[in-house]
Amino acid sequence: MRAPRKWILLRGLARGKGHWGTFPQEMQKFFPDDQIEMIDLPGNGERNHEQSPLAIKEYVQDLRANSKFVSEGEPFHLLAISLGAMIAAQWLHEHPEEIIKAHLICTSSSGTSPFYHRYQMHNYFPTLKLFLAGSDAVAYEQAILEMTTNDPARRAAEFPGFVEYSRKYPEARGNVLRQLLAASRFKIPKKLPKEVNLMGSYGDRLVSPQCTLQLGRLWGVEPKMHDSAGHDVPIDDPQWVLEQLL
Repeated sequence: MRAPRKWILLRGLARGKGHWGTFPQEMQKFFPDDQIEMIDLPGNGERNHEQSPLAIKEYVQDLRANSKFVSEGEPFHLLAISLGAMIAAQWLHEHPEEIIKAHLICTSSSGTSPFYHRYQMHNYFPTLKLFLAGSDAVAYEQAILEMTTNDPARRAAEFPGFVEYSRKYPEARGNVLRQLLAASRFKIPKKLPKEVNLMGSYGDRLVSPQCTLQLGRLWGVEPKMHDSAGHDVPIDDPQWVLEQLL
């Protein structure tokens, strides 16, 4: 019988803990004995009053200082998506003794993929709509989910909760820009001290799936690729993600 595991879950650009939607509940049912800790990036979710750092290393420092699991001194797994996965890779690089394994979903790096793969150009106008949405949480979530999800049924199921969450914890657009800048400048470590579980999707319309495939080549890892999910694979197909964590 497998021993219980500890998990830290990290979200990505402009997304707080609540934007995992029902995934954490599904994960707890799938792994009933495991412990899950979700931490907001500074500037996101419940920490929306804070200013987002401009460097990925600063996110690592911040999250380590805010993690219960880190303070307890027991190693854990990291499950992270997009910007969160960049932070997770840097965390693993700097503090490998803390992490059993990093599970990275749909991420990318400067220097390994061109900018038009890291943020595909057909998303530029929808991103402008996001910034023009102002305090309209409905328009804000519609703009994001249209770029990051492909399954209409899953999108509709999570949408009301996401709108409520974004109304409660509105994202400062300045922090979105700061996070974009941090992501754009980040160069992922060329070597990692441990093997990672790398996941992506051929249906990703926000970040080209070539970014995940390129990281796989860089690290000598065979990525696990979903056939059709959008960038936000945990929303589009939570069961698939959970099966990759076995």
